Amino acid sequence: MPRMPCPHRPAARAVPPRAGHDELEQCDGLMVLVLDPVTGAADTYGPYPASRARAEADGRRQELDAEDLTDVTVALVRHHRPRQ
Repeated sequence: MPRMPCPHRPAARAVPPRAGHDELEQCDGLMVLVLDPVTGAADTYGPYPASRARAEADGRRQELDAEDLTDVTVALVRHHRPRQ
């Protein structure tokens, strides 16, 4: 699952490389997932088109970093509409 990098994380917690555009965009949209390991809270935002989802995730990562919440994970996940 691709994650938005946190510039304050030590090298031992490096973020895996992003999935390619083709692989990530084979869906009905992308959701921005925010997970707080301290409180156990999880929120999702979207679905968005790929470029909008990346911008939304980046904005959320910057907000969290500004509040020194570097342990909170921001990730992009694929969204699929229910089958008919």
